[in-house]
Amino acid sequence: MNPTSIIPNDHAVIGAIFDLDFKAEDVTYDLYTKDNKEQAVTLRTGDTVQLKNSPFNPEWPTKIIIHGWSENGDTFWYHDIRRNYLSIGDYNIICVNWFSGSNKEYLTSVRLTRQVGGYVAEFLEFLGSESQASFDDIHVLGHSLGAHVAGHVGSSSSKKLGRITGLDPARPAYETPYLKDTKERLDSTDANFVDVIHTCAGSLGFVRPIGHADFYPNGGTFRQPGCPIFSTQFCSHGRSHQFYAESIVRPDSFVALQCANWMDFQLDKCGDNATAIMGEFTSTDTRGTYYLETNAQSPFGKGEI
Repeated sequence: MNPTSIIPNDHAVIGAIFDLDFKAEDVTYDLYTKDNKEQAVTLRTGDTVQLKNSPFNPEWPTKIIIHGWSENGDTFWYHDIRRNYLSIGDYNIICVNWFSGSNKEYLTSVRLTRQVGGYVAEFLEFLGSESQASFDDIHVLGHSLGAHVAGHVGSSSSKKLGRITGLDPARPAYETPYLKDTKERLDSTDANFVDVIHTCAGSLGFVRPIGHADFYPNGGTFRQPGCPIFSTQFCSHGRSHQFYAESIVRPDSFVALQCANWMDFQLDKCGDNATAIMGEFTSTDTRGTYYLETNAQSPFGKGEI
């Protein structure tokens, strides 16, 4: 089902949807490291023994990955991203599974994002207190509805997260039929650095820039190059995590140019402006909106502009 087709054009209808009986135990955390690349260790908030016996290492950067609507902890792109991370260095990769909330009717899942974000924040507090992991080294990545969950993780945490990456943050019920307040969605105050990759803007994904740095590959809209007509929206929506996964192992492959809009980029009006790397190796000093072109098939990155 396409969430854009089920969003009522009425504030009261959206506000009348009540949260289900959704508990912290309904969210699980699958840890992968170089010592368990393919076999997850499932962590739970408060389970100190399991954490101590796990391969979690507070000296390594921690990546928290959050899926979107109707997905689960075994979604294919989770594995693409965590395998790429573990192929280049030492990381704690934690894949969040909130399928008990994401498999509901879309607007119910929207209402549950705050709860899920709060539960993940509690888990990070537990992680920090028991292992002394630094919040500066925690990077939360969320796709679609998961990007807004990531925002709630940041706003619910007692300490500022190091970074949040929004992978085509969901638009339905957030930017349409009306723009939600920043406390209800991902925004630049949720972490020390927030970067966003837009690939289906105006349909399933957010149009407005909402991070410190916003990237619009191929204009940021659907149809992304290489996406078939019959699945253009979902393919374009998914390009965000495909681009990101590739950026981990090809650090300089997505070079973007700061520009006011896609038209100016296409007309070569921004040639003297700053460039930035899109993806994992984006500098946390990057600010503004950036545009770039990609290939239609993997490898997507074109390298230098």
